[in-house]
Amino acid sequence: SSGINAEWPLRPGTMKRGETAVLTCKPEYAYGASGSPPKIPPNSTLEFEVEMHDFFGDDCSDDGGVSKNTTKEGSGLSNPREGSTVSVSWSMKHLDRDLETRSVKFILGDGAGEGVVPGVEKALLKMKKGESANVTVKSPYAYGDVGDAKLAVPGGADLVYNLTLEDFEQAKYKYEMSNAEKIEFAEKAKELGTEYFKAGKFDLALKKYKVITEYLEPEAEDFDDMPDSDDEDKDGEAEKSEEKDPEHERKSQLLQVASYSNQALCLLKLQDGINAFKACESALKLDPKNIKALFRRGQSAEMSQEWEDAIGHFKAVLEEDPKNTAAASKIKFCRNKVMSFKQAQKKKYANMFERTNFKEPEPIKDENKVKPDFSDDEEGEAIGSDEEKPQEMEV
Repeated sequence: SSGINAEWPLRPGTMKRGETAVLTCKPEYAYGASGSPPKIPPNSTLEFEVEMHDFFGDDCSDDGGVSKNTTKEGSGLSNPREGSTVSVSWSMKHLDRDLETRSVKFILGDGAGEGVVPGVEKALLKMKKGESANVTVKSPYAYGDVGDAKLAVPGGADLVYNLTLEDFEQAKYKYEMSNAEKIEFAEKAKELGTEYFKAGKFDLALKKYKVITEYLEPEAEDFDDMPDSDDEDKDGEAEKSEEKDPEHERKSQLLQVASYSNQALCLLKLQDGINAFKACESALKLDPKNIKALFRRGQSAEMSQEWEDAIGHFKAVLEEDPKNTAAASKIKFCRNKVMSFKQAQKKKYANMFERTNFKEPEPIKDENKVKPDFSDDEEGEAIGSDEEKPQEMEV
């Protein structure tokens, strides 16, 4: 309220929900030398009984899952961005139990590999160098419904971190990197993605593989900002900067193809056949004969139960690698699925007609009427008879 000085925002920041405390405020943090006549004399030290019902900090996750209350202001104007190397320390609690005290240095965005929960990383993106904060991390951004037996974190637990960003080294933007730095960055991302994949962390692996293509994909040129072709004041540096390095282009393409193909593999593991197919198409634009991308494209169609499309994609694998037994096996499997589907459809419609109990109306007997003679007509073939066999498709 008006007249109460800085002690108010400082003290409640250290309180917990439901806690009651007595705050002693010296005159300079209360009503000062003037007081608040007639009830509060000048230079009064006051005591306040305060109950913390609830508090709301900075929302770091845009859904209330991670909130941050700063207890010590940091320095500088910038926050670390993903890819920055951060040095942090924290103490973590669940209710009144101290569960972990730790200091760690890691790359922001790769915290899972160091045992850092997603909520801590989200909070760090909003902090400045030297800042300390109480960070409330709800279960989905911590250890989820499973918990962590090693740290004695129960499933569904919301946690509170007393978090300090000790220091950080800011990551470079894509445009700030040289070609060599981009390749080095992409190779490290690929290695980390492979580690995540082998550990069964397919969502984290997918994230790292996507970073590769984001950094290596060529940027569209902004022709609006380019000088006119008849400008006589051009210097040679612009043309020199546009010269392509063949070795960089070769390495970049190999990494991009591998990245798109591995994205598809992760998406297949995550049961997302549609986006897996798109990733394969991106890989094949760069390398139309890439066996892994061709095969995984077939798997994507198979996952979507597009059996005939899948057969065509697996055939494309055999065109490049005739001895690929996996593709041959998949073709056989998909053909069986096509046959099963057709038979099921035939049976479905046959049963549909049977359920109608349709009967031809009996003709009115007329003994004087001359019956037509169909003895010379050819017998028609039964449509959809069981003797029909699906047409074989050549491999």
